[in-house]
Amino acid sequence: MADEVTLTIDGQKITVPKDTLVLEAAKMLGIDIPVFCYHHKLEPVGACRQCLVDIEGFRKPQVSCSTKAADGMVVRTNTPEVKEMWKGVLEFLLINHPLDCPVCDRGGECPLQDNTFAYGPTDSRFEHEKRHFAKPVPLSALVLMDRERCILCFRCVRFQREIVDHPQIFVSNRGYRDYIDIFPGKPFESNFSGNTIELCPVGALLSSVFRFRARPWEMTSTESICPDCGVGCNMEIHDRSGRHVARFVARNNDEVNEDWLCDRGRFDSTFINDSERLTKPLVRKNGEFQETTWEEALTTAISLMRKAGARTAGLGSPNRTNEQNYLFQKFIRCVLRTNNIDFTIEPRSADGADALASGLSGGMFNGSIRDIPNSEVILSIGSDISFDLPLIDLWIKKAVWKHGSKLIFAYPLAAELAKYASAFLPYHEGKEAKFAAELSNAVKGLACQPMAGVERESIESASKTLKDAKSISLLVSEPLLRSAERGLDILDSLNWLIDALHGFGANVSAMLLTRDGNSQGAMDVGLLPGYYPGYRKISPDTRAEMEGFWGGELSSERGFSGREIIAKTGSDIFALWIMGLDPVSHLVYDDDARESLGRLDALIVQDYFLTETAKMAHVVLPSSTFAETKGTFTNTERRIQRISPAIRPIGDSLPDTDIILKAAFLTGTSGFDFGRVENIYDEISQIMPGYNGISYDSLGPFGRQWEVR
Repeated sequence: MADEVTLTIDGQKITVPKDTLVLEAAKMLGIDIPVFCYHHKLEPVGACRQCLVDIEGFRKPQVSCSTKAADGMVVRTNTPEVKEMWKGVLEFLLINHPLDCPVCDRGGECPLQDNTFAYGPTDSRFEHEKRHFAKPVPLSALVLMDRERCILCFRCVRFQREIVDHPQIFVSNRGYRDYIDIFPGKPFESNFSGNTIELCPVGALLSSVFRFRARPWEMTSTESICPDCGVGCNMEIHDRSGRHVARFVARNNDEVNEDWLCDRGRFDSTFINDSERLTKPLVRKNGEFQETTWEEALTTAISLMRKAGARTAGLGSPNRTNEQNYLFQKFIRCVLRTNNIDFTIEPRSADGADALASGLSGGMFNGSIRDIPNSEVILSIGSDISFDLPLIDLWIKKAVWKHGSKLIFAYPLAAELAKYASAFLPYHEGKEAKFAAELSNAVKGLACQPMAGVERESIESASKTLKDAKSISLLVSEPLLRSAERGLDILDSLNWLIDALHGFGANVSAMLLTRDGNSQGAMDVGLLPGYYPGYRKISPDTRAEMEGFWGGELSSERGFSGREIIAKTGSDIFALWIMGLDPVSHLVYDDDARESLGRLDALIVQDYFLTETAKMAHVVLPSSTFAETKGTFTNTERRIQRISPAIRPIGDSLPDTDIILKAAFLTGTSGFDFGRVENIYDEISQIMPGYNGISYDSLGPFGRQWEVR
């Protein structure tokens, strides 16, 4: 076939796609060629010369990491001459490289070390003193530079230029004086700086968080998911002796985050090991907290909540697992008999909640992250993606740079992605419904008077770009829909827009951008005040359905949102159980939340720390972090992914599932007989239509998307 070539490497024939590099073809055959500058996600440069091979017909050795395979090509990597070249390059790299492997963080997982053992010289002919630099040099608060170790592979520089477009590090000087540096007076402030540490093959770039904390052979690796934002990046947790999290590193998933992690996700591990973590249940007695047993703490909590009767409420968390949030809302509904349940205290209108539920259950939001780079046009509405979902930022940049996609960026402010947009549409905040209607009408060819702050010419130009496209990714902010007083109007306009674009022959992939780690999962499993799990709108019929499933009496009244719960304390709400939220420290609330929570007769908080909210509680329950927990998260593209415990729970803290199950047992309520987390997931999959047919085991290491029905 014209798009394939056949070549021979060390006597083995192989057929590969056209434009495959010789190095990659050799790897497919299991033939090892040592490399340093090569990385499969970066453009080849052939800088280090370590991968030289002999190719028949070429007068000189060729760099296999930047030479494309050709039909009939004959490559040799196993000749004495090739081995001598590899040895010579390694000897050259070692001339000035310090022999400090015993104290180098990279020792034990260092390609230079491995290649030297496999192909390098057994001794050194170099008799002069090695170069010396001051070290380590802080490039930022997170990244340190040891210039003596650098072999100038340029991976770090290339990543920041090619993948992130934050060219804040560069090669200074020339010749043997080259070194990696930052611009004077400008620290390395990229939100992806940690990837340069992971890309560095020799320990020249170091993590200030991890430095000198552990050696690779001391650590155990556990596959997990980053809970920091809605992307759900795959990562590994490296721990020491099951007690201490040493670091997070990226785990490749080409469907979600490729090989990358943002700095927020990579370096936010310190809270897990924090000495201020809660380790014992606390009960307030005579105005002071006293450590107590789990039984006394939970018995007290249940008694206080039940005294409030129906005037109770629960706040779950967008950063807890599906199983934890599902059990929590089931406990609030079945034991406390109220639908006052939410996972956020940020603005939520009833109309916005209906828009989210309708969009998610009605089939509108059916897209995938991988649709983004394959789309001719990307239309983003209502999200500062670079901050909210950093890895989506990288997918969009990849689409624009490498695939020629056009970005239409609609947001009130000129955020980072605006400079990559072919059309930037800065609508006025609060005018989202009007903007969506204006854009939809423009695509349909209807006249309208611009009232959202975007000029008519800009709207019409964007509509033409959309009508000319055959594939479109529509990215819609979940907080925008959630908080909008006219959320259903926005949803209707977007549905009309999609229908109109279908009429022009476009394939539209729409995705709801959930900002927090498990907002999508929290909504799926029922942390919505007007909906039971599976987006069943609360009504007499759905109440009867859920009572039949759960086997207990339920309320059929729509509940209060998180913000309403805070506002109604002391009048409609007298008891509140919070799992994983801190309203008092929330930027929007501050003193207002403190005053509101002070009016409660009962405040129960389960969390990792004695937060400002927990300090006001009557009972505090110490819960375990995601690194100590088993369960699932569901990301912004509806991908269900598993997490596993890397370390044992600290002190007497427990996973939130265990806390809720203990509490339910003490109440004698049936329907909480779950032996394992997998059993909780099984019940979710029976109730939530999209999860039907997706077993816990079938999720595998990379998860599965639930499909809209």
